Amino acid sequence: MSRRKRGLKFDITSGVTITVIGILLVFITILLLLSFFQLFGSGEGTGRLLTLINQYLTSNFGGVSIGIPFLTILLAGHCFNTKKLTLIHWHTSVGIFFAMGGVLGLFASGAVGLSIQQTMYTGFTEFGGRLIFLTMSLIGIVLFFDIEPHTIVQWTHSATSQLFPPKDKLSRNSSRAADEGEYISDKHLANKPAKLKKDEVAPIPKAPLEDAYITDGKKLKPRQMVTAEANSNMHVNQLSHAQSIMWVHPGLDILQDVTSPADRGDTSANASIIESTLRSFGIKARVAEMNPGPTVTQYALEVAVGTNISEIMKKSSNLALALASSTGTVRIEAPIPGRSLVGIEIPNKKSELVTIKRLLSSKIFQNSKDPLLVPLGLDVAGETQAVSLAKMPHALIAGTTGSGKSVAINAWIVTLLMRTKPSEVRLILVDPKQVELTGYNGVPHLMTEVITDPAKVINALRWALAEMDARYKILREHEVRNLEGYNELPDVEKKPYIIFIIDELADLMMVAKADIEGPIVRIAQKARAVGIHLVLATQRPSVNVITGLMKANVPTRIAFNVASGIDSKVILDTTGAENLVGKGDMFYSASDTPRPKRIQGPFVSDKEVTAVVNFIKQHNPLVSYTEEVTEAPKDDFVGGTNGGYDSGDRDSMFNEALQLIRGSETASASLFQRRLKVGYARAARILDELHDAGYVGPAEGSKPRKVILQAMTDTTSPETDTL
Repeated sequence: MSRRKRGLKFDITSGVTITVIGILLVFITILLLLSFFQLFGSGEGTGRLLTLINQYLTSNFGGVSIGIPFLTILLAGHCFNTKKLTLIHWHTSVGIFFAMGGVLGLFASGAVGLSIQQTMYTGFTEFGGRLIFLTMSLIGIVLFFDIEPHTIVQWTHSATSQLFPPKDKLSRNSSRAADEGEYISDKHLANKPAKLKKDEVAPIPKAPLEDAYITDGKKLKPRQMVTAEANSNMHVNQLSHAQSIMWVHPGLDILQDVTSPADRGDTSANASIIESTLRSFGIKARVAEMNPGPTVTQYALEVAVGTNISEIMKKSSNLALALASSTGTVRIEAPIPGRSLVGIEIPNKKSELVTIKRLLSSKIFQNSKDPLLVPLGLDVAGETQAVSLAKMPHALIAGTTGSGKSVAINAWIVTLLMRTKPSEVRLILVDPKQVELTGYNGVPHLMTEVITDPAKVINALRWALAEMDARYKILREHEVRNLEGYNELPDVEKKPYIIFIIDELADLMMVAKADIEGPIVRIAQKARAVGIHLVLATQRPSVNVITGLMKANVPTRIAFNVASGIDSKVILDTTGAENLVGKGDMFYSASDTPRPKRIQGPFVSDKEVTAVVNFIKQHNPLVSYTEEVTEAPKDDFVGGTNGGYDSGDRDSMFNEALQLIRGSETASASLFQRRLKVGYARAARILDELHDAGYVGPAEGSKPRKVILQAMTDTTSPETDTL
């Protein structure tokens, strides 16, 4: 058998073939351009072939021959187009071809132009031929510039109005760009910047705080001096008259002035990538403005009329890929609230540090007299955001460890300490972790020392309920609707605002959910009018911690970076918080915001907190705590989930049960059944009475209740032995 000879084969893909054609077209373009430059050369006897090529072009195409190299380079660009990157669009090449054909026949440029003109004139008369050539030229211009005919009409009308303005409209300015009518105009875009130049970075305003605004916009009257003494049974200890007059506020100079500018990368390149990426999907949009924020840079897009916004929302992953986002995500806000623009937020390579000193130096805090005004941070446009706790009126904060949750709470507390007197604002701080807020002990603003014991937290919540009811009675007697109106009355005891801050709610809900949830819900429902406000923070925003009743009565939510989209839905009712950058990057949601607003939260260091606390202790040493806050309630009052009790209605075997559990670690109804020989109903009732008196802990399912050792130690005193 004869072996078949194998021929030489070239396995070339179609992509390689197109690339080779593109390279050849680029080579032809260079030759054509060199042929024109040869005319200006001084050498003789060289470049004869180039001269012949130029003579052929000019003799056949005349002056239009100068456009042939541009046509060939456009065709070469099509050969290098890919699915991800489009260098040249077909409408550009077809447009210049039609335009050249129209000009060629209209002016009989060269032998080819003369031949085309004579053919058209013979077939369609001279007028018909000229009309055809004009139509071809107009089509070429429309395709090349990718504009619609009505835009040309508007452009022509605008130019005509400038040259021949009507008598009644001489004062109008109609100098609008030719392509403005193609996009949805934004009424708020007063000074639209020109197209971003190469390597041009939008300048960061030197003082963005000057253009800041208060979120709530409510102007409150300054507080009057508190001079009266308390006259109610359940009262808040007031400052002395001398201390109220001599109170010294800490100055901003004790805060650190740290600067850490953001690295936003090549903003002009990012703008071009956004436009080209959307154009590759058939979405026509352009960057109208750029807002340099501390954590993200927002590119505001103008979209063409008729564009489906949902299609832009679906392209977030494609934009993140094209922009090489540092977090792998890009947030699209479509549209920007109050604007006819679509916002694309790209995380900065390096975030800007937003210090508490920078925010407190802004006009918001310098001009406002609202004692409850706290900073939120800087938004994506670099503008200061602040809100009053009176408007919230309660806040729910969630975020993982290290996301900036505790730092934001410390920034709020420092702001209140620096701007208010204890006669205006009093604080109840709860810190189950025992490391975040204990540094504020000894500050006169505190109603009691920082609470770390869950049992004392329950007592503090019950005290807040009783204080709320007492204040409502006072408001009813004076026929006013809220605490602000009451404090404006003459000759009355001015009541301070009470801010109840819990740094870790999940820990408390695990220990005593039934005793914690009830008072919190009731305070959130009613305490706004009497000046009691809640700030609840948690690392685990699950449905077991943030219940439906809490969410219904706490409208203001702040979400830092959370672990998953499920946690984001629990805190914000929408996803997105799981993609936050962290380190203060947060979403702020309130009843007056249509959707969560992205803000970079403030930063306050431990040194700044220590400096503020030490300053207040040195210049205002007097501390007047209200001990009733953490004491077990002795009088009957309505509050909490278990209600109240009266010592006179205790079971006759209460003291025997108390002696029985002394020295034990746990107590249960079955223990009382066996040792006291009573039924289950009576044993459970005795156990509840011990819990109400503060001797045993709350119920934990079927487990025995824990005996509170501190309470049992207190019973060894002579006063308790008489029970």
